[in-house]
Amino acid sequence: MALTLGIKQAAITRERSRGTQRRLNRHSRPSVPPLHEALGCIKSAVASFQCHAKFQQMLPLYKTPLHIFNYDDIPPGCYYQAMNEGSPVRRFWHRQKFVAVASRLKDGDRVLDLGCGPGSFLSILGETQPRVEAIGLDIASSQIEFAMKMVAPRFGGRIQFQQHDASELHLPFPDHSFDAVTSIEMIEHIHPFIAYKMLEEAKRLLKPGGRILVTTPNYRSLWPLLEFGLQKFGPVKYHEQHINKFTPNSFVKFLESIGLEVQHFSTLFIVAPFLAGVAWKPAEQLCHWEQKSRSRIGSLLFAEAVPRHFD
Repeated sequence: MALTLGIKQAAITRERSRGTQRRLNRHSRPSVPPLHEALGCIKSAVASFQCHAKFQQMLPLYKTPLHIFNYDDIPPGCYYQAMNEGSPVRRFWHRQKFVAVASRLKDGDRVLDLGCGPGSFLSILGETQPRVEAIGLDIASSQIEFAMKMVAPRFGGRIQFQQHDASELHLPFPDHSFDAVTSIEMIEHIHPFIAYKMLEEAKRLLKPGGRILVTTPNYRSLWPLLEFGLQKFGPVKYHEQHINKFTPNSFVKFLESIGLEVQHFSTLFIVAPFLAGVAWKPAEQLCHWEQKSRSRIGSLLFAEAVPRHFD
């Protein structure tokens, strides 16, 4: 009996000792801060780390610059001269893309050309559509001066040009002013948001039944290879200019996001321009066939779209 009582007393003593130790351990732990305080500390630490110079060098930040190229640095009339005096391949490339766009416009249309440069497209349009009226808009003052001097006088006031302020997203025309708005290899040069706002403005300017015609390089074609070669061996630095890149799928979805419905889609230039250096007429025939084939592998994307009316 005495032995049993001794064992029970020893057990009670051990349990009391363990309880005391647990209480001591509990009181010796650091206090846990509330969750919002902990998250605040983590955010502060991350912000401090991100500001570190080595972190900025280590981590690639994939963002599109708003502007990294001064287009007044391009010699005035550079692309106009390439279209008229360049190598057969360059002449073919520039003229045929303009002819393809012009062929989808009606004679007598009133047209706005966004990013008109030195007026190359409007000079072709004025020749092929003798009753068309058009205005070319560009941010590069040197190109506009060239267009006003070399292109506008040929058409007796039907073709006009004006400079646009690069910081102004609003286009300086009233609603429903144009039958068509063209943007030929322009949207790849500007930030996606600016391209969106610019084409949204273009939609505002359309008359009922009006349409928007857009071309841009196809980055799911031979174009990236051509761009690399031109950049490597030529004066044009496309990596500084082309900051907004499209594939056939992303191009169509981009236009749809603005509230446009694509009614015509094709690509231009699979191999036809390279045949032009040997035989111009067969190259024109091949170019026509390439467009009719509705292939998605041509170097330029071309879409004609109209405002979409949602029910």
